[in-house]
Amino acid sequence: MEVLLVAKSLVVKFGGSCLSNPQNIGLAAKKIEAEVKNGKKIVVVVSALTGVTDSLLKTATEASLGRISKEELDEVLSMGERTATRLMVSALKSLGLKTVGLDPADEKFWPIYTDSKHGNAEVNLGKTLRAVRRKVKPLLDKGLVVVVPGFVGLSPEGKVTTLGRGGSDITAVVLGRCLEVDEVVFVKDVGGVLSADPKKVPTPSKIDILDAEEMFSLSSAGAKVLHPRTLKYATNHLTLRVVGFNEDLMAGTIIKGELGVGLRFLLHPKPVSMLTIVGKEVSTPEALLKIFSEALPVKTKILGLTLASPSLLLYVEDSSKLIKNIHNLIKTQKVAKAIHSVEPLALIVVSGHELEKTPGIVDGITAPLAKEGINLYGLLTISNSVRVFVHWDDKDKAYSLIRESLNKPSFGG
Repeated sequence: MEVLLVAKSLVVKFGGSCLSNPQNIGLAAKKIEAEVKNGKKIVVVVSALTGVTDSLLKTATEASLGRISKEELDEVLSMGERTATRLMVSALKSLGLKTVGLDPADEKFWPIYTDSKHGNAEVNLGKTLRAVRRKVKPLLDKGLVVVVPGFVGLSPEGKVTTLGRGGSDITAVVLGRCLEVDEVVFVKDVGGVLSADPKKVPTPSKIDILDAEEMFSLSSAGAKVLHPRTLKYATNHLTLRVVGFNEDLMAGTIIKGELGVGLRFLLHPKPVSMLTIVGKEVSTPEALLKIFSEALPVKTKILGLTLASPSLLLYVEDSSKLIKNIHNLIKTQKVAKAIHSVEPLALIVVSGHELEKTPGIVDGITAPLAKEGINLYGLLTISNSVRVFVHWDDKDKAYSLIRESLNKPSFGG
């Protein structure tokens, strides 16, 4: 995709919780004023004010007796961000900044285009890039601050669409990608990405830098910082930053890199051992601590594990020393009753960043193996990957069968 250069430029996205009252809207505007005075070209993306989207949804649903169409609902819900845009424009103009607010009703300047899937539309990157180049860049070159309602797009039919969960963040990253800005800054009510949920841990620390894969894993696990869908639009050339509302725009957590596209397949190059440690004792914290702190050689590579009383299964490379160490713990410290190993096994990894949203993935892996009589020695899933263990002698055949099965159009192949 062709991109265009905008020197010393930022996309700054304000979350709805940061625009909860007139005072906060004014403070947000002053942050933009400071960046403009430093010579930055700025695009501001705004979410709806706190509670507005939920209120609109409730009112529209009740007023229509639940019969409102998705197309009509998108038009209603978009008003939250479109109203926030007008409020931000007013605040910026009150500071003497030359400002323009964009709205899908005025297609002459509107830049975000999508497909026709109302309620959860996907951005048409090609059409959006051309629109940004033709419409937004000239406004920035004239010295205007451009304010864009997040979450909102236009379908090929010219109808208002919404981007679904995380929609305003998606708008910000898409604009940053198309303009190739220096950074996309997300202003949140929490100062950066934290090492744990502050509601569950008293003193979490701020993480300074994450790559896109790490941020995706955190988001997929429920960390409410950036929606996982946002990261699919990131690129290696685009820096994302998450800052707190009370912080400088250059503080917070930096996110770099991009996610791979589509399904990926990996055949692990080395043989794997499956160790089964048996005994009800093994599920206790004390036994687990001893096994992982005392028995595992420093360079042991754990490729997978699962715990279900009365067994702990470990998938590792080069298990000879580990088996002896664990057996010694069984004899001397009663961490379990017995250990058994199966080898050599092979590990096949299927990964993709929307894997959990693709129905039938596991069946697409297991069905062709079962048909050919290939035994499974383990199947482990996480949000964006599936790990499959088969006998080493079956690795090439199993790998080919899985690739062939999942490369069908039904799985995006």
